[in-house]
Amino acid sequence: MKGLRPCSPDGLPYVGRSMRVPNLVVATGHAMMGLSLGPVTGKLVGQLLDGEKPSVALDLLDPERYG
Repeated sequence: MKGLRPCSPDGLPYVGRSMRVPNLVVATGHAMMGLSLGPVTGKLVGQLLDGEKPSVALDLLDPERYG
């Protein structure tokens, strides 16, 4: 039995703060790249939680880009 991969319609992960739930930070949808993207995603989530500006632009990874 094969499992499904969490993936967005455009293939990009969801990383960033939710606009609907102010204290929610989302980091999901990495498909088969989770282990490879885990370290940079962790760094970005840490920066968001610390109130820092992320080291890379997160516009394309906006968790609510389809909402």
